[in-house]
Amino acid sequence: MENIMTYISDLFFTNGIVIAVGAFVLGQIIKTINFIPDKYIPLIGGCIGALAGVFVPVLFPDVHWFIALVNGLALGWAATGGYETVKNLLNKGE
Repeated sequence: MENIMTYISDLFFTNGIVIAVGAFVLGQIIKTINFIPDKYIPLIGGCIGALAGVFVPVLFPDVHWFIALVNGLALGWAATGGYETVKNLLNKGE
């Protein structure tokens, strides 16, 4: 159990924050430019995260490329989809 908690901590608080913030910022830029429908932004964020996980080797050193891809995908989706989910939940009551 301790190994799992260490892995999750390392994923989200070291390399993950870079991918999550990057995907979120790029998603907001795409939303501001308004040339792609908003419904595709979480998918784009996931793809950005997956590409960053695989092609930026310092983010996930000594990790198999497939694991890096899945980690990046999850983090990119978490950043953009998480934001949209919280925003939608907060706006539902209004």
